[in-house]
Amino acid sequence: MTIPPRSSFSLSGPSISLDARVHAVRGDLADIALAGQLFAPHYARPLPTRCVTFTTMMYGTPSDQGKAVSQLLFGEEFMLLDISGGWAWGYCSNDHYVGYVLEDTIADSVQGEVLGIVGVHRATLYDSPETGAANAGALPMGASVFGENDGDFVKTKLGYVKKSAIGAGQKDAAAVAESLVDTPYVWGGRCATGIDCSGLIQLSLALTGMSAPRDSDQQEASLGKPLLEHENLRRNDIVFFPGHVGIMEDEGTIIHATMHYQKTVIEPLSDVEARHIAQSGIGITSRRRLG
Repeated sequence: MTIPPRSSFSLSGPSISLDARVHAVRGDLADIALAGQLFAPHYARPLPTRCVTFTTMMYGTPSDQGKAVSQLLFGEEFMLLDISGGWAWGYCSNDHYVGYVLEDTIADSVQGEVLGIVGVHRATLYDSPETGAANAGALPMGASVFGENDGDFVKTKLGYVKKSAIGAGQKDAAAVAESLVDTPYVWGGRCATGIDCSGLIQLSLALTGMSAPRDSDQQEASLGKPLLEHENLRRNDIVFFPGHVGIMEDEGTIIHATMHYQKTVIEPLSDVEARHIAQSGIGITSRRRLG
């Protein structure tokens, strides 16, 4: 794998408010996009790569013993800035989230084009493009399918997937979230094998063709528009709590991935609010309606 070149620049532009989650900067290196806005000993030009395993966790430090911060799904683009000790540092193109992934989970020499994302919980992979072929695993919901067309299949690096499993044409984000009920809660998870609260919102919206930031506070700051105090909630409204988020099934019921039950559940919004007030003294922080 080719390591991105490093360059040096002088600080000439206005300084910016940095968020380490989405601004790729370390003590020794920064994304070249930040050149002129902050000082770094070196800058690197990102090299586009893709995730070539079913999923891989992203960490805040180059160690799988550290805290997971997010997850890459098969086919997603990872903008590589540095490789050291078997770890690759960069960010996911979909949400610009910065982190470390194992070097052998990404590649810069992949073939084919992205033809869509997986729209079912698990898109079975086959070892040949024919009915009755042996199972070669499964791609998770939300994975980007890249490869070459082969009749009713797409030939990917991991096997053949049916085109009928591909598509982000759902009309109702809440319906996607409902389909993920009982999915295990996994901190940093973004797919149907394990998901966290903001990952549930991000994935549910992605299947309707809408992009969303990775974390709940980022989503609260950018998704939709705030509801006025007198406006009643309705299906697909997004409700935020301190460090938590869910999507409304109807006026009084919320779908959310929660550590409390260690899975995605549907429950009365009033119960969730009461639990947060009991834990932190703060209930709902905002209610937002998608466009």
